[in-house]
Amino acid sequence: MIPDKKIREYGLITAICMQLCILLFLTGISLHLHAATPSSEYKLKAALIYKLTKFIEWPNQQMGHPHHNFGICLLGEDNFGEALDALEERKVQELPIMVHRLSQSDTVDTRCQIVFISESKQAFIKPILQSMQNRPILTLSDMANFAELGGILQFTAGKKRIGFLINLKSAKRSNLTIAAPLLDLATVVGSVSNKTEE
Repeated sequence: MIPDKKIREYGLITAICMQLCILLFLTGISLHLHAATPSSEYKLKAALIYKLTKFIEWPNQQMGHPHHNFGICLLGEDNFGEALDALEERKVQELPIMVHRLSQSDTVDTRCQIVFISESKQAFIKPILQSMQNRPILTLSDMANFAELGGILQFTAGKKRIGFLINLKSAKRSNLTIAAPLLDLATVVGSVSNKTEE
């Protein structure tokens, strides 16, 4: 017969081992999440955001004022991670890029020349877009129906590449000029010739 003391020691060792296993498991999850990198899709989208700046013209008085840089703002959940941060090594019209991550739309201000709106904000997209109307901000997203709802540029998923939907009416309201080569690559969902909404 095994003495009670041995049984208690065995039970204690077993409990400690189980706690260590749980700790290692949770630590493994934490390390995995911390080390997570953006998907190839969002690495490509980050690169496209920079490329788009070469085909968009902002009002001269807005560029970099008053912060003396070009602001790319992310509103909502961050799927870009370090891929977006890497853009801070580049410039737009000689202005250094600065990335800002925002949780609320009311914090979007003159820091932002571009705002990418995450799908996590889909439930609030109408009032968010209304708050940015008539402001010199390029609104971007990859959520469904973004351009139809008034967003300026929507990324779409094609079979072999990422496509674009562009709402020209929204771009005109924001006093942004989109170059013809970009329009040729995109599907236009709003016409500048349409009657302005009352």
